[in-house]
Amino acid sequence: MSEQQHFNSIYMKNALLSLLFSFCCLQLFADGQTILPNLKFGKPTMEELTMTTYAPDSNATAVVLCKLTNVSYKWGIESFRLFYEYKVKIKILKPEGTSYANVTIPYYELQNNTMKENIIGLNASAYNMENGKMVRTKMKKDMVFKESVNENQMQLKFSIPQVKVGTLIEYEYRLESDFFFSIDSWKAQSDIPTLYTEYDVTIPEYFKFNTEMHGAETLKSTNEATSFSLSIGGQLLQCSGTHLNFQGVQLPALKDDSYVWCLDDYCTQVNLELLGIDFPGTLYQSFTKSWEQIDESLLKDTDFGSRLKMNNPLKEEMAALHLEQMKETDEKICAIYTLLKNKVRWNEKYSLYGKAPKQILKEGTGSNADINFILISMLKDAGIPAYPAVMSRRNMGIIPYSHPSLQKLNTFVVAIAHTDTTLVYLDGSIEDGYLSVLPPVLMTDRARIIAPDNRSQWVNLTAIGTNQLRSVVKADISPEGVIAGTRETLYAGQYASRLRNKFRTAKDSTDFVSKLASEENVQVKALRMDGRSLFSPQVREFMEFEKQSTVNDQFIYINPLIFLHVSESPFKQSERKLPVEFPYADQLSLTVNLTIPEGYAVDEKPESQRIQTGDEKVFCRYTITQQGNQISLRYLFRLQKLLFLHTDYSELQQLWEMMAKKNNEMMVLKKL
Repeated sequence: MSEQQHFNSIYMKNALLSLLFSFCCLQLFADGQTILPNLKFGKPTMEELTMTTYAPDSNATAVVLCKLTNVSYKWGIESFRLFYEYKVKIKILKPEGTSYANVTIPYYELQNNTMKENIIGLNASAYNMENGKMVRTKMKKDMVFKESVNENQMQLKFSIPQVKVGTLIEYEYRLESDFFFSIDSWKAQSDIPTLYTEYDVTIPEYFKFNTEMHGAETLKSTNEATSFSLSIGGQLLQCSGTHLNFQGVQLPALKDDSYVWCLDDYCTQVNLELLGIDFPGTLYQSFTKSWEQIDESLLKDTDFGSRLKMNNPLKEEMAALHLEQMKETDEKICAIYTLLKNKVRWNEKYSLYGKAPKQILKEGTGSNADINFILISMLKDAGIPAYPAVMSRRNMGIIPYSHPSLQKLNTFVVAIAHTDTTLVYLDGSIEDGYLSVLPPVLMTDRARIIAPDNRSQWVNLTAIGTNQLRSVVKADISPEGVIAGTRETLYAGQYASRLRNKFRTAKDSTDFVSKLASEENVQVKALRMDGRSLFSPQVREFMEFEKQSTVNDQFIYINPLIFLHVSESPFKQSERKLPVEFPYADQLSLTVNLTIPEGYAVDEKPESQRIQTGDEKVFCRYTITQQGNQISLRYLFRLQKLLFLHTDYSELQQLWEMMAKKNNEMMVLKKL
């Protein structure tokens, strides 16, 4: 990787805990309770020490009473440096909240380079009330540790002692950074509520930044001109500058859940992007780039562009595949990928840049990028055009179209020309998928295919492939209430991938069958799966099963669906501020044919029903009919929309509750 790329990689820093020192007091009101966040550190108030609950969020395990950050520029020995001052005060309210006394601070220290960051002035204390008096416990140095994360990143860890329910903790530190051209993103919210937070930044006139605020919560902000004094070589230099200030009051906790890919995308925050540097007597240096310039930069990079030009390292092994005898392109692609995956195992790491192929093949393991670069060389050698489609993984945040940023990219998949007009996608991390059946974390709506001669383009990977489950059940009901029959199921796309993953991660086939029986609440009498171990688009399953229904006097109670789609709604929150993000579009079709026993008649049965959202992007149809002693049920579910805003939550919640209710409805058979 080039030196510039190494420098660029440091800008992907995790946001640090935010705090700025202020010498004033603020009075807030929450549910009629007066809360006084004392912004002076080292002198907790009696209200802070005796506080037992946080009125706006009675379930909070802890609350940030104040979180303050100050950022300023100073002149170092030869260049500017960034100085961050952090202060934070947290009240522990429940046993689970004691974990906030364990703090990790990431920082950078580039190997083979003088550029680094230093953490100094760390102080931390715990305050407790004992026998009516305040007791302060200071953290000692032996509670502070440093450790290496990778060749460029370090982290400092510390644990504040004597922390329990009722403890008030405070800590503060300074971070000095040589990376003056990159100001850390500032996040106003965390996973516990915040009573007061403030972000104060002073920037000299030589640095031109674009300021971006986003998130659901409101911040009070000011942007004003200010004077700036710099001490350079013992001489005082006066210049103008910009003073930015952001304040947040009574911000709610931002808690992650399974229906949000990246919580940071919705966190109230401030991002400062460097546009350029304008030093006196020098030409203006622009730091803004277009996506076309980023394409060019990647194609010139040693560990990216050069890897795209390398020769096929498995040329001899590939010759034994006899690709010339294969008629279909997808057959050739599958043969090449299967050969490669037999040579290199994914190490469960994602990357944008690749290592030398000889090293990867020798070790037999590599990142998805390492495997993808070799795959591209093999495909090109077979005459099949292939290109990298760079992206930010869905759990790493959205790529902004309007603010091109190399630092936002963290991996890529392989876009392969299936025909002259269609593409399929593969990735070295695939263990259970197929062509265009990627791990959902890679199915982003913003991937950029990097191609020479200005042929790069944006592609949406959320709708690639077909994810479908079709199941047909035929069963007889005995007078004893035993349902015995067969289920034939076709799994395609993500459904096939999930089934293969369950089988691969089970201890053995017996464990897999046991879990299947438990999940479906049936006895599995026989099970056969076709295509389970193949690199193929589908898996077919044949199951013989029995299930005991409830028998009471003259009645048999049966759920005619037998194999439920939705047993209960996952959307239990009364209200929601975050959107709902589904991993992929899918379709499920269930057909059930039941024969009722002689001497019995249907006393009650569910009614047919159609359920859907207003835009019909989520659709469910339940159709049940009877002809003689035969009961036929058709159940169809279709999801075609992946993002639902918080304003759509109540409709989505109602739909899922209706589906769950329908899935659980019973049919009653009465003895004649």
